[in-house]
Amino acid sequence: MSADDSMLDIYIYENEQLLEKLENLMLIGEREKSLSAPQIDEVFRIMHTIKGSSSMMSFDNLFHLTHSAEDLFSQIRDGGGRCDDWSEVFDIVLSTIDFIKTELVKIQSGQACDGDPAALIGRMESLVHAPQQETQTEKTSGEQPEAGSVPPAAEAVPAHCPIYKIKVKFEPDCKMEHIRALGIAASLGPLCPGISHVPENLDGEEACAEIVEKGFLLYVQTFENPDKLKRLLETTLFVQNFSVIPLEADNEELPESMREAKETKSAGENKAAAAASPAESGAKQNFISVNVNKLDSLMDLVGELVTTEAMVTRNPDLAGLHLSNFEAAVRQLRSLTSELQSIVMSVRMLPVSTVFHKMQRIARDTSKKIGKDVNLVLVGEETEVDKNIIDSLSDPLMHLIRNSIDHGIEDAGERAAAGKPGQGQVTLEAKNIGEDVIILVSDDGQGLDRDKILKKAKEKGLLFRPEGELTDKEIFNFIFLPGFSTKDSVSGISGRGVGMDVVRKSIEKLGGSVSVDSEIGKGTTISIRIPLTLAIIDGMHLSVGETDYIVPLISIREFFVPDMKNVFLDTEGNEMILVRGECYSILRLYEFFHIQSDVRELTDGILVMIESERKTFCILVDHIIGEQQVVVKPLPEYVQKTAKNLNGISGCTILGDGRISLILNVNNLTAVN
Repeated sequence: MSADDSMLDIYIYENEQLLEKLENLMLIGEREKSLSAPQIDEVFRIMHTIKGSSSMMSFDNLFHLTHSAEDLFSQIRDGGGRCDDWSEVFDIVLSTIDFIKTELVKIQSGQACDGDPAALIGRMESLVHAPQQETQTEKTSGEQPEAGSVPPAAEAVPAHCPIYKIKVKFEPDCKMEHIRALGIAASLGPLCPGISHVPENLDGEEACAEIVEKGFLLYVQTFENPDKLKRLLETTLFVQNFSVIPLEADNEELPESMREAKETKSAGENKAAAAASPAESGAKQNFISVNVNKLDSLMDLVGELVTTEAMVTRNPDLAGLHLSNFEAAVRQLRSLTSELQSIVMSVRMLPVSTVFHKMQRIARDTSKKIGKDVNLVLVGEETEVDKNIIDSLSDPLMHLIRNSIDHGIEDAGERAAAGKPGQGQVTLEAKNIGEDVIILVSDDGQGLDRDKILKKAKEKGLLFRPEGELTDKEIFNFIFLPGFSTKDSVSGISGRGVGMDVVRKSIEKLGGSVSVDSEIGKGTTISIRIPLTLAIIDGMHLSVGETDYIVPLISIREFFVPDMKNVFLDTEGNEMILVRGECYSILRLYEFFHIQSDVRELTDGILVMIESERKTFCILVDHIIGEQQVVVKPLPEYVQKTAKNLNGISGCTILGDGRISLILNVNNLTAVN
């Protein structure tokens, strides 16, 4: 990767982080109807940082757009946080975020960053030049500071304000050091009435080279606790280490503007300044940014290591041999492999908040578009799942949120007639259950109309048994079929019967399942169950005929040899078994997958009781070989294209002896069964 490519990657990554933070600020502000002074400062800092880095990368359209946004928030800040039309401000900034995101996607795909921001800039300028409710004090200068400088303090620095020297060292090869330095200076600005830095001008490659060689030096005057300054620096990206040292007011190292005569400093003030931080404080960040491709490669290597370990420990040449030293070494190897796997998997885990927060924007835009007052509540944002799963959750959750608002939440008049509050509520919740993550999307709307869904299913010829025998859950699940929609008209949001089908397919591709519960007049809850990770699972190795299968260990309740006196046929001729007073259906795998097996009688094989999302049932297998940790691999493309029936199969794995075993999707087995 060239230096330019590396800088481009960093530019995109950092601006994506800044835009996510900015979007959250706007959504919070929209709920509160305004922004607080610290929030306005944060918006200004974000715009200033994006402007500086865009200027350096020669993305002129983004530079001019963010410069106009900076002007807007500078006026709001100078006006004491007052704004006549916060609603328009939030709309403009959110549209600006969308524009920048679109340009970043184009940059990432190698296209020109050539979008025209003229319309957005015009809207901002109209707000900047709009007459204010109160006449503001005339400023000494209406000009904005240059990209390489920090806005001067609004007030004179109080006499004898404690002074600190801050030295920051950035991580090697992090690029754009002068822009990062500018961001630190802008962040410290609201806390420090007096601030000066070396190099003085942060605009240009010379400043960048000086910071790389000598570090970034700041002299700040502040009455804030130095611990607050340290916390700010600790959360700044790409800071390798820093120090905060108190200085005397007459220290010759200080800029002239901060230096005072020694005799003006009282003994009491000296003592107070010294007490604030008696010694140099150094800190190092305990995190770094890592390219996700490297983590993917590391995960692949760990997967190969798990497979190789199985090949060694289950080598058929060792069968029947009692090698105590070898077995002890195997236990140690297994322990180390398991620990390494856990660490690598934990590195790949991300909180679902990264995708949940995006849904706030979806909910806001959808409710505004159709004229409904809806509040999205987030629960369990700290729940963690594998990054690959996080990346695949955005689309299905977007469809579910939009459907809940458009289909589920009633109009204001209908809610009032039903005695419900005017504001509808959609809840997005995540929680851990065993080795799975459950994500719930629920609303307090009108609920699903069972009869309407059933009527539509009959019209489309979708009933697979008499309607009197269908449960509510089975009827509700019709909404996940392609082209199925109960909406009479098609809008820009829903009505084509595509969204819920996309949800089901996306979740099943992740090895998960989706189901729906609803109560008329009370609301609807969509439940998504997904694995924590797609990489490695604990499974039970089974065989049927010459074919090997792996069943996720978490799905197995028990296994047993049946007593034929407890086996019977139901009214439709389906094979059932009575276990401790409960009836369970029996699925013969050799019949289901059309394979040859010598085990035809139930008593010659073993029944494995499987607990799935929909129900509990039993499968008949020939042998149980044992518990095994396996690396999940997708089925080869040619198999997916040519195989006639892949129902019940979620992937495959390589066994210790080199053979391939199929991994069963128990939820899919239930649906087909």
